[in-house]
Amino acid sequence: MKIEEELINKMKESGGYLITMDYNLYKKIISDLARPFHGTKIDKVVSPEMKGMLYGPLIAQKLKIPFAPIFKEGRVPKKFVLTKKYVDYSKKSKSLEIGKSEIKRGDRILIVDDEFESGESGKAIIKMIEKLGGKVVGIAIIYNKLNQKAEEFFKKYKLNYLVKLK
Repeated sequence: MKIEEELINKMKESGGYLITMDYNLYKKIISDLARPFHGTKIDKVVSPEMKGMLYGPLIAQKLKIPFAPIFKEGRVPKKFVLTKKYVDYSKKSKSLEIGKSEIKRGDRILIVDDEFESGESGKAIIKMIEKLGGKVVGIAIIYNKLNQKAEEFFKKYKLNYLVKLK
């Protein structure tokens, strides 16, 4: 079975939460998400909590570069973080935080997440990285649920995904 079919089945079965229980599929996802970025100058991988952190650290390890986590609001003392508010696909207001010292001026960043639905969390992450002086040089996601306009926006950041869902 092709990886796209396996991933679509996992999304139907569990919303994508049980991918990590399938060792061979999980291993293939990590390889497939990292592959387009081998040979690209990247200084750090970032991923948002929760499911993004199932993939980001392993991809950073595979690329032999550091990993910087992005948390939901309130997990890190305020004086150490940059916070970005956004409205997600469900129209709920949310916030993400990254340690101010995680991204240095000129850092080249790869964003890794499980899926982009509306893309609002991805845009918030990009804004935080850019505010800290970093540059997004790639985005790796498993599931792309973006509409055409949002997908066009992310293409300028070298968007790579494994499955396009309608």
